[in-house]
Amino acid sequence: MSKKKLDKTDLKILRILQDEGRISNLDLSKKIEMSAPPTLRRVRELEKKGYIENITANLDAEKLGFDLTAWIFISLKNQNEESLGSFEKMVWGWEPIRECFMLNGEVDFILKCVVKNINEFNNFLTTQVTPNENILSVKTAFVIKNTKKLGTVPLD
Repeated sequence: MSKKKLDKTDLKILRILQDEGRISNLDLSKKIEMSAPPTLRRVRELEKKGYIENITANLDAEKLGFDLTAWIFISLKNQNEESLGSFEKMVWGWEPIRECFMLNGEVDFILKCVVKNINEFNNFLTTQVTPNENILSVKTAFVIKNTKKLGTVPLD
């Protein structure tokens, strides 16, 4: 996708939608001082160009019974294209994994795992992750406290 030069109005729309995903088009148009039809056209264009991936609700994991967040650091034995692709495909099948990042350096991937408790984590780790033949090492770190959670892009 080619990168379109965003103007001030586009950036303002993105900032507002990032903070207030449930805002109506009418309210959004008032905030950017533009009528509703062109506002909607701009939002649709930003979606079409991939600047807006989706609008989601941020759920409280703990209130839903998911009390454990862990980071899993994985190093692979083989990092050829086929092995990396195979691992990435496998990760998409792991429901507890909420985010996956490929890194450079001694760790190949970092995975964010959200589960209900330590027993669920241990079961997931020992039955799904560690049996993989291409995994060289697995290290884990448990989140004690989340002190900053924005989930947004710094547009300023």
